[in-house]
Amino acid sequence: MNRKTTIATVGIFAACLTLVAARVATQDGMISPGTTQADARKLLQAGNKRFVEGGMESHTWQQEQVVKTGAEGQIPSIGVLSCADSRVPVEIIFDMGVGDLFVNRVAGNFESQESSGTFEYGVHALGVHTIVVLGHTKCGAVSATLAGKPLPGNMGMLTAAIRPGLEQLIKEKGAKSEAALLDAAVEANVRFQMRQVDATSELLKKAHAEGKIQVLGAIYDVDTGKVRFLD
Repeated sequence: MNRKTTIATVGIFAACLTLVAARVATQDGMISPGTTQADARKLLQAGNKRFVEGGMESHTWQQEQVVKTGAEGQIPSIGVLSCADSRVPVEIIFDMGVGDLFVNRVAGNFESQESSGTFEYGVHALGVHTIVVLGHTKCGAVSATLAGKPLPGNMGMLTAAIRPGLEQLIKEKGAKSEAALLDAAVEANVRFQMRQVDATSELLKKAHAEGKIQVLGAIYDVDTGKVRFLD
């Protein structure tokens, strides 16, 4: 990145942050600043509980939120790195709506320069303070990585990004049943990608070290609809 590009990028971020600060400081009729780091996990857990139990609320205020975010912009507090699997519609499983979540989706929910750049924008321009790496049971990309077979086209990049986090499990393949191995691999991938958030971005690593962001891990069960957060 050259000097002119760097200056322009910083200028864009600064302008966005100024707009966010102005909206947060205004008391009536403006978008709220969102949840805190301490409340982020509880907010998502409560939303998932509503989803599982059939008490979803987000649909009741969506039109109002569309109009508000369209006019005033977005200030999402929580970013999510999720798999592209159609069984994991992120906003729905957390009972969230327009403007609530800043979502990156890619098969295998792996961190990359592209997703890092997206989250850098979310953190530095929009106010994102929590990044959730969300895996799910029965993940095809993780299963393909365990199988170790060559994949056609660009699909090999998926397994290449996931494999480093599964090396130990791949060595111990015979010690677990196929289902247990896949469950363990899904969790191992989430934990590895959580570390990759810092490893692939100096900006996010610095923000994490300074406490400006937190990184959480979670796994969605495609059979029950429940989300389990990792400790």
